[in-house]
Amino acid sequence: MEIKTKDNICIIRLLSPKIDKRESFRLFEELKSYAAYNVGIDLSFVNDCTIEFIECLKEVSNISLFNIPSNIFVLFNCMNVDKICNLFVSENDFMTSSHRLLNRKFAVVK
Repeated sequence: MEIKTKDNICIIRLLSPKIDKRESFRLFEELKSYAAYNVGIDLSFVNDCTIEFIECLKEVSNISLFNIPSNIFVLFNCMNVDKICNLFVSENDFMTSSHRLLNRKFAVVK
């Protein structure tokens, strides 16, 4: 885990390829010390995550996720993670708070 802080923003880059229960617990214990910051979690090195990670996201506020791999993004869409935390495409989008990813459901109208 690599942590950078600047002004009121904290960026946590996860270096583990899998976020399991142990990694989730470790991450969210670390987040307690950055409660006053706008926290962004970089998932660019993550290949897999377990349901424990998503359950832990529900317990923490003011968190954003970015650089989400496509296979994890599909899981996040199914679990409606965009209602729990902010999802962004890149670190730059997180820093400027633009291009937020939202899960939209569309239907064909006849």
